[in-house]
Amino acid sequence: MLRIDMLPGGNGDALWIEYGDAGAPRRILVDGGTKGSWDDPGGLRARIEALPAGERHFELLVVTHIDGDHIEGALELLDTDALGATYGDVWFNGWRHLPQTLEPRGPVEGERLTDAIVARALPWNEAFGGAPVVVPFQGPLRTADLTDEMTITVLGPGPAQLVALKPEWRKAVEEAGLDPDKPRPEPEPDEPVSPGVAVLAKPDIDALARSAFQQDTAKPNGSSIVLLLEHEGTTVLLTGDAFPSVVLEGVQRLLAERGESRLALDAFKTPHHGSRANVSSALLAALECRRHLFSSNGSKTSHPHPEAIGRTIASAGRGSTLFFNYSTRFNDVWADAELRGLKDYEAVYPEAGGSGVSIELGDG
Repeated sequence: MLRIDMLPGGNGDALWIEYGDAGAPRRILVDGGTKGSWDDPGGLRARIEALPAGERHFELLVVTHIDGDHIEGALELLDTDALGATYGDVWFNGWRHLPQTLEPRGPVEGERLTDAIVARALPWNEAFGGAPVVVPFQGPLRTADLTDEMTITVLGPGPAQLVALKPEWRKAVEEAGLDPDKPRPEPEPDEPVSPGVAVLAKPDIDALARSAFQQDTAKPNGSSIVLLLEHEGTTVLLTGDAFPSVVLEGVQRLLAERGESRLALDAFKTPHHGSRANVSSALLAALECRRHLFSSNGSKTSHPHPEAIGRTIASAGRGSTLFFNYSTRFNDVWADAELRGLKDYEAVYPEAGGSGVSIELGDG
């Protein structure tokens, strides 16, 4: 059994993964969403509180990168000792993991997530001997084996992305409220973007798929940890907000190691919530996948962008399914019966009035 629950994480990611015995599953948590989503009725806090006290253990907690919509909920989790959650390992690339090639160590070494991990004596990148969670310059990709036959392969970031992040680290962590020298700001509310943003009435999928592509350049996004999960023949690719070129490079290295031409997946969590700058046709062409996951309430950035959806539908081919953890004015159009019939795809949304969606993979 392998199931992914895209919890309501605001405009961010909060991926709750269960695998193994359905009666006593193992759990992995990838990112925690925004601070505002922490107390959502279907959010991360409620999901943990619903577990018996003795079952609040995660084999692995991953914080893919330092953007607030991924890290804030994880900070709330680590700050809420009363929940009694425990962790087999925590994967996060902190200041100490950034290469020392651009500038000396600085005061952000005391940022809050590092403090929380150290203060609680949590295992930190233990699977890699405390070293960064990163793709090596050369040699085989790094893998880790968790309990009950879960294998995780790291496909990103590379050393270059960590080098590029370092000059921006202090600014980025301050914006996320992680600098202990300054008061932690309240996150901006998850309000819809400006009414001036266009929402397509009836998109032309083929035209969207052909639209010009320009890659994301935000260095924190580029540093996202990219993971391939494999459990009893079920395979899932989780990408944070990674650059598509970085994900593609990792995929190509994996394919070369395995002597394969395309990466067969049971599910693909699209980069950066379906941003037009992070979902490229080149990356999609390297994948063979029928289930595509989009995690965002559309606030601030109107994710998922129609260009990303168009590229996804065109690449996936007939019989694919799009999963959305919110129903919003930015993604409702993909439920249109005419569009679905034309391209033979399905669109899955939360129940009416709700948020969050569950994707069942493998044997239930």
